[in-house]
Amino acid sequence: MNLRDAVLPLLKTVPYLGDLDPAVLQAIAIRCRSKVIPEGQLVFMEGDPCPDLCILDSGRVMFYRANAEGREQVLKVFDCPGDTFCIASAFSTGWHIVSARTATETRLLLLDMVTVNRLVSEHPSMGLKLVATAGEHMAQLVELAEDLALKTATGRLAKYLHDLAVAEGTAKGSGIRLSRDRLPEEELASLLGTVRVHVSRSLTNLVRAGAIEVDRGFIRIRDLAVLRRISQGK
Repeated sequence: MNLRDAVLPLLKTVPYLGDLDPAVLQAIAIRCRSKVIPEGQLVFMEGDPCPDLCILDSGRVMFYRANAEGREQVLKVFDCPGDTFCIASAFSTGWHIVSARTATETRLLLLDMVTVNRLVSEHPSMGLKLVATAGEHMAQLVELAEDLALKTATGRLAKYLHDLAVAEGTAKGSGIRLSRDRLPEEELASLLGTVRVHVSRSLTNLVRAGAIEVDRGFIRIRDLAVLRRISQGK
């Protein structure tokens, strides 16, 4: 199977591409380039040129910024096949406005901006959907800024676990459990804008509140309503 045939099923799941004519999707697939990046490697650095849209095929990518002391704040994690990133950078500055690193081995599809701009001019609905996707990313950043300013570390952790549990529970029903392999405390600290020791204390606080149970392998959700109340500062 060639790359074009291999990526067509993925392209059909991308919100701003799915409604295009199959012949157009095939033409897009021909222009896509595949890139595999090992775990823990930079995808790009803030300030690097941004000539492509990136579509996640598999793996997990963390967007972050770091201060002068090297402390990182994770801004967004992309881990769903079909996720697209670099929209704002590609369409506005032409330079990456954040840095990105893989959390697992990751496969990306790269679609050059010459092709994207031509497609948008030919299919305005695609451009509108790209704008909507960029807007969703911006709304998530605003929510993150609000959480960092107004919520305690325990409240931020409760919100993150609640949202993740709701997403997992859609498929799994009751008895939701989250693998700790996906939630290393160092990564949680970067996501929540705190340090690892505060993540450990916050997990203990949530256990004492009866919201979760924790063992070496999993975080089990005992009471989603309690988790939600704590996330709301109640």
